[in-house]
Amino acid sequence: MAEPTQQFDAVIIGGGVIGCSIAWRLGQAGMRVAVVERGDVGREASHAAGGMLVPLAEADEADDFFHLAMAGRAMYADLARELQEASGVDIEYRTDGTLHLALTEEDEEELDRRWQWQHAAGLNVKRLNAGCALKLEPLVNPALRWALKFPDDHQVNNRQLMIALRAAAQNAGVEFLTHTEARQLLIETQAGQKLISGVNTSRGELRARTVVVAAGSWSSLLAFDDGHQLDQFKIEPVRGQMVAVEMPTPAARHNIYSSRGYVIPRLGGFLIAGSTTEHSGYDKRVTAGGVASIIERAAEILPCFNQLAITETWAGLRPHAPDDLPILGADPNVAGLIYATGHYRNGILLAPITARAISELITKGQSSINISPFSVGRFARRQAAG
Repeated sequence: MAEPTQQFDAVIIGGGVIGCSIAWRLGQAGMRVAVVERGDVGREASHAAGGMLVPLAEADEADDFFHLAMAGRAMYADLARELQEASGVDIEYRTDGTLHLALTEEDEEELDRRWQWQHAAGLNVKRLNAGCALKLEPLVNPALRWALKFPDDHQVNNRQLMIALRAAAQNAGVEFLTHTEARQLLIETQAGQKLISGVNTSRGELRARTVVVAAGSWSSLLAFDDGHQLDQFKIEPVRGQMVAVEMPTPAARHNIYSSRGYVIPRLGGFLIAGSTTEHSGYDKRVTAGGVASIIERAAEILPCFNQLAITETWAGLRPHAPDDLPILGADPNVAGLIYATGHYRNGILLAPITARAISELITKGQSSINISPFSVGRFARRQAAG
């Protein structure tokens, strides 16, 4: 239980994969860090995710976001080893790769565009005829026309990842305040400059000269103690439902995509299928329609899916910014206020690169990662231009 007022070097609002990753890195740097989490650590979007690390399978062009995502993916092999040492937890990092299936003429057109630009760019993508793809995954729909294989698009068990991150952060001295609401951001003014001074929570005040907003879908609900909202951006929760079923025989090994859905094999003997994209506010209920649509799309990929027993269903809320991009970096108007939110469908993938960028920004004053394209200031610039 927190005291009415405590002093920290940094307070992280949000105990998901982003907040915990940043907190761990800051703890390793010797800072006294508190994570404020409104519920249980890692039980929101981070728990509901699929754990795929697939920038190539989903990319349409080599833009700033693509380069950030590729850098995040490249960090996972080392991250898995480091977290094993720091926490004793295996995050089940798997390197079997990803298949993207062309099942219709429209699929062929989409995949051919992806193949053309990625192959021309020298990226590791392979074009497989139907026979080769079916040898890799015999249960795939025999109506398959052809497929792309992305050998470097991997996966991780996101729930194991959260267990490992929390343990590693705690071992680095990070304090977790769970079931604690961050009510207000505390600011003061010195020589005309607004400075962050801490966070008012349901357990009292936490004082810090650095506050990181990593609250996912709840980020836009925060307010300053002078009554002003965080009105530079709006994070919207977008519901995604998921279904897990028993693993068929022979077992699937790859992440398997179509243009309409995906299935992910897990070491525990089950498949995860997803997902929906629903603008339903903060409603996390699983619906019959959502489950039915997921099963229909998964059965298009693996026709045997309809015969497999359901082992779990769930839903989570993805934090979506207006332009689909994360919000990273310092607030231009309040010194010490840092954003690491809006990761939408890529929180797991971007966690290690976000943690590096934000922890360097805090400990060194600047980051070796170019996060300027993801600055919160982009929204103000667009409003001015409009």
